Amino acid sequence: MRESTIKNLQATMKSHGFYEGLVDGNWGNQSHAGFYAMAEAAIHCKAHSDDDAVNNEIKPAEPTGKYKLSAKSLARLDGLHPDLVKVVKRAIEITTVDFSVGEGLRSITRQKELYTQGATKTMNSRHLTGHAVDLFALDEAGKVTWDWDYYLPLASAVKQAATELGVTIEWGGDWKTFKDGPHYQLPWSKYSK
Repeated sequence: MRESTIKNLQATMKSHGFYEGLVDGNWGNQSHAGFYAMAEAAIHCKAHSDDDAVNNEIKPAEPTGKYKLSAKSLARLDGLHPDLVKVVKRAIEITTVDFSVGEGLRSITRQKELYTQGATKTMNSRHLTGHAVDLFALDEAGKVTWDWDYYLPLASAVKQAATELGVTIEWGGDWKTFKDGPHYQLPWSKYSK
């Protein structure tokens, strides 16, 4: 993450009482712990269930036409599996929440850096093979937000896009532990390479 993004996140965590450290742009253990405490609190505050759907029939969503991927986001799709690229491009057409592509294909050096920081729990990430992407929700001002009120509708758009395209996708926000709202990946069981 960029220093400015980390500062914004630290300031948000601080304002909500999840972080007592400096707003200095350095992602350490205290920042990491604050982020996950805030994410867990957000999950518990908002009940969310797909079981409430009245009609489970899959219907293609109408494009909202509200958002477009920036040149930087499109460049960050380079090296990703074509199915994942298709899902992201369809999701931006139908989403009600703007987003940017935060990270796609990741080098082993970057993975080690994130692992050391505690921002990932594995050295065997789907990012290393182009089978994962991080999508950062943007608030009304166009700034990255970590508020789950943005990630839940974004996840709905990504899942809808995947369903329409016949692509199986996993969302990090559905994981039982180490919930990761921005993270989407193609499952190991269907995409081994």
